Amino acid sequence: MMNDLSSFLSSTFYAADVDDYSMVSFVWGIKGMDFEDFDMYRPDDYPGTVVFDDEFDMSTSASQQAVLDFCNALKTLTCNLEGCRAPAQATKTLVFQKGAEKAVSCFLEDFQRWLNTTEGSPAMPTGTAFNEKLIQFRQVFQNVNTDNELIDPSANQPIGVINARIRYVAVVARTSMLKTEPYGTGLGVRTLLEDFTSEWQAKMPSGMRQLFSTSGQLASYDLGSTLLNGLFASCASTGPIVFLVLLLSSGNIVLALYAVLSVAAIVFCVLGFCKSPMDYDLGIGEAIAGVIVIGYSVDYVLHLAHIYKTAGSIGMKTRDERASFAIQNMGSTVFAGAITTAGSGAFMFLCVVTFFWKMALLICTTIIYSFLFSLLFFMGLCFLAGPEGTCGDICCFKATSPKTDEVVD
Repeated sequence: MMNDLSSFLSSTFYAADVDDYSMVSFVWGIKGMDFEDFDMYRPDDYPGTVVFDDEFDMSTSASQQAVLDFCNALKTLTCNLEGCRAPAQATKTLVFQKGAEKAVSCFLEDFQRWLNTTEGSPAMPTGTAFNEKLIQFRQVFQNVNTDNELIDPSANQPIGVINARIRYVAVVARTSMLKTEPYGTGLGVRTLLEDFTSEWQAKMPSGMRQLFSTSGQLASYDLGSTLLNGLFASCASTGPIVFLVLLLSSGNIVLALYAVLSVAAIVFCVLGFCKSPMDYDLGIGEAIAGVIVIGYSVDYVLHLAHIYKTAGSIGMKTRDERASFAIQNMGSTVFAGAITTAGSGAFMFLCVVTFFWKMALLICTTIIYSFLFSLLFFMGLCFLAGPEGTCGDICCFKATSPKTDEVVD
């Protein structure tokens, strides 16, 4: 819903195109977070404590030159991934570019220009003099590089001073990745950023080794990754469980194999429908909704397989007799179940929240494919090559005639 609202506002009212692209920060001087007092139920009250790098030192010439080289490398970092969707330019870069201007806020370049303007020399001091001048520069420009229209001014606080000491610095950039970039295509951009950061972290001199990249959008991909891993893990673990349930309910290994094949085909068709006609990428909503697909997929074939096997207990031996009996006695029930389930899910098409609309689509699509594959594909296999007599029966399951209480082989 929020994505639709953002698209509506940007297409209906004036908004700069650059605002559609995400920001990322590269930070030196922070080692991590101390979560000893963190409370997951009250994260705003007890968010954890920042752990600063006591060895952080920007005052040396080597450190200053390393940051300047990092900024230049960031401006020219190429990105030919699908997630980098910025307007066409001569060289497709990770950093958003408009004309000759690149969306990178490098505080040290601004500091050099400030020194040249105020003192007539772009040369940067070292040691204590550097720290004093940099703190003075920060006081003059609370939001550094405000003349760069491609950078959000609210994100430009790249020099952290605590108790009159510089504890961290940051380089801010706007990427060519959209803020609404889904997990599937955005993950490659995040990997590119991580590799770039790791490469430069190894090049940094002593005192500048604590370097990491941070972005709220890229961090949200961790949730998407966890949910998708859960989806794939559930699919992998559910396959054997479904086979075992079908085997125990039908008592026939051939029917269980046919049913598992039908369930797998239903899942693949539903996910393929989401990807091809609907052009959905695997994301948070799809991962949550995808877990329920398997449950809906196994329902109808389970009933039909059970009735097919039960037909043997009333003297039906051939596959034609058993398949016809299953359709005559369970076909109407399967059809009614499909109508009621799809009908109840269809009401979510009236919701405005995107997640519920997708849930409705997935439920209805799953029911349609389950109905078609159970009555056409699964029963078709039973008509053509279904087990006859005791073929495929497991020894511990023998049907008992309801009339004579005699064991039927």
